[in-house]
Amino acid sequence: MDLKTFSDNDFDPKKWINKAWSTSENQEREIFVANTVARLQLYMKQLSNSLDETTTQIVSSIPRVLQDASTLQLEGALLQQKLLALEQQVQGVEEQTGHSIQSLQRIDQLKSSLENAASTLREADKWVALVTSLEEILESGVSTQKDKLAELADQVTAMTASLEVLSDSPDYETKRLQLETLYNRLEAAITPPFIDALTQMDADRTRAYVAVFHGMGRAVSASRGWRRAAATTRAHSWARAAQHELRPLTTMLAEDADKQVEWLTSVLKSDTPLGELLRLYTDLLLSLDPSPTKIVTANFKLCQTPDEGITLLIDLKSDIDEFINCIRNLIDAPRPNKEELLPTTLRELGRAIYAPLRELMPKYTDLQTSLFLSCLDDPMLKQEDLLEYSRAILSIAERSEGWFNTAYTRGKSIAGQAVYPYYAPAVEAFTSGLLNLITSHTRHIESAFLSSVRAGQSAGVLSETFPAALLLESGVTQLLSVLADRQRVEEADQEDKPQHPLLDLPTLVLDVDARDSRRAAPPSVAGLRRAKDALRNLARSILRNPIDVQLDKIPQLSVWHNNDALSTDLPDFALSPQEYITEIGQYLMTLPQHLEMHLSEKQAPWQFLTELCTHTCEVYAQKILNIRNMDALGTKRCLTDILYLSSVVDDLGSSITPALKSLEKSLRATTPSAQVE
Repeated sequence: MDLKTFSDNDFDPKKWINKAWSTSENQEREIFVANTVARLQLYMKQLSNSLDETTTQIVSSIPRVLQDASTLQLEGALLQQKLLALEQQVQGVEEQTGHSIQSLQRIDQLKSSLENAASTLREADKWVALVTSLEEILESGVSTQKDKLAELADQVTAMTASLEVLSDSPDYETKRLQLETLYNRLEAAITPPFIDALTQMDADRTRAYVAVFHGMGRAVSASRGWRRAAATTRAHSWARAAQHELRPLTTMLAEDADKQVEWLTSVLKSDTPLGELLRLYTDLLLSLDPSPTKIVTANFKLCQTPDEGITLLIDLKSDIDEFINCIRNLIDAPRPNKEELLPTTLRELGRAIYAPLRELMPKYTDLQTSLFLSCLDDPMLKQEDLLEYSRAILSIAERSEGWFNTAYTRGKSIAGQAVYPYYAPAVEAFTSGLLNLITSHTRHIESAFLSSVRAGQSAGVLSETFPAALLLESGVTQLLSVLADRQRVEEADQEDKPQHPLLDLPTLVLDVDARDSRRAAPPSVAGLRRAKDALRNLARSILRNPIDVQLDKIPQLSVWHNNDALSTDLPDFALSPQEYITEIGQYLMTLPQHLEMHLSEKQAPWQFLTELCTHTCEVYAQKILNIRNMDALGTKRCLTDILYLSSVVDDLGSSITPALKSLEKSLRATTPSAQVE
């Protein structure tokens, strides 16, 4: 039996008895109780005996435990005394040896000082000998023999190392200035023969001089001398050329690029051969006479037409791309130690390479503007017919998308992503020129419309001015759509980032202001939107004119008042719509077939019809309110006219306005029901 159950805090006798009874296999209750009680009494007796034995053992073992604890306490006290004595002994030893250690340290420092002094004296003697020897060499002249140059390289290397040893001497600064002066004299003496060796591409002599430069710690001077010699050689070749063109120049530089890198690596022992070569090309391109920019500018002046100028710029970019590709292949070529080029080195070279293009890009704007404006010199724009002139402008607007696309593609082939600041002004000049034609033609259409109105001629859908205004509005809408589409395409192109610093044309061609300027809608777009609104209103005014003419008659009609009593008693069916309203109805009913002749697929006739029906109802309601002294018969006639207009409007798929409907209810309310029925 598990006695842990009886020790639980939440022990419940009832639950335990029921659980025991459930596992008794249906034993008789009296027998189960008797057996269980007997077992519990037996367990209690065993537990009591076990407690008695444990208690006896504990009581008997307590004196022995106390005795052991006392023994441990005495041993701990003795150990503590021994530790204190040992600590005192250690402190005594430290006091005795501390003075000895300090003495040893002072002796070691004195020894080091003596050794340094002896070394300094030896180096000073060596320094004096080396300085004297170098001064003698400089006085007698530096030999150009390779073995003598090798000895000189070892000597200047030893002098440089000796000066480093003497860095703690009191006269170090004096010695440093003395050595710097000697090295300046030596560099001035060996630079001319070094340049001569570089010019003749004598590798052995060049190596000897390079060793001297490295011994002096002036490897930068050796690289500078190499750039000077290489630039001078190529500048002379350029000056002696029979014809100065950009392509032969870039070809010449590209052809010996690998050779120059090999020369820099093996002969000049340069750690940055690519950087040195790029700096050479940068200096050379900026110092050539005549400069590439001057040559390209002179060739550009010989172009007779804008197309020739654009072609020259495309060819110029092609030549530059060929040279850029050569430089990129040189940079990306596999080498044992991959050189990390500084971004400033690449940018300076890129600025030098693209200098001719950067100089001529403002000319590109003039060329492209001329090409765009030539598109406006269309024979169709020379005619006087209003409709044909509008059709000509619509045709130009439709063709402008192709012109813009071609111009932008050619511009990108010239300046890549940097073309937009030069391309956008040309587009603006074209749209402004076309906007001027649109505005002028709008005034002609409006003048013709007003002249016909003053002459008492009906305008409307059959007038020549309506389709002319409608077509012109379509042309403006088409041009705005083309400009919006082009802007989305160009903005998407600007989001593409260049994959190489030498291809980052916005940085290499544009100035800071042009790069940072945000793209905005050109001013002509706002003018086109205003022109579109003006043409839309003009077309609607022309279309509404026949209706407005009839509606203006309403207040002056005599049928609204002074009717005799006999006429007033006429039934409603005897009344018919008056002439003014039937004229309006006939005009509205014929509009759909007439509008289809002038509207494009994007312009549904129902839009015009809905607007015209709404306008007719609103103006009609206003005119009715201006009628004075309307009698009963006049009211019935007005209601008959309103019913007629309502039926016409319903047939056209629209409905009368709430204002006219309210006015109709008011008029019926003032008419006796017997007469209205």
